[in-house]
Amino acid sequence: MDLPAKVLIHNELLGAKGTKGELVKISEGFYEVKLKFGERLHRVFLPISQTVIISRVPEEETATEELLIERGKADDF
Repeated sequence: MDLPAKVLIHNELLGAKGTKGELVKISEGFYEVKLKFGERLHRVFLPISQTVIISRVPEEETATEELLIERGKADDF
């Protein structure tokens, strides 16, 4: 996901359930997001461990035949 990104935010501490926001940065255990509260835009730091971030732009569908996964042997690692 390229940043900044338009996202939906789920966070119980904030009471956010699918709240629209913009993900600005990911660092040191926090998501840095921009959220609207009333008419004002605020920068908020949300703990990664208690937050779900979902991109508002859906992924393009790909055919399963196009997906090739290269697997190594266990002793290759």
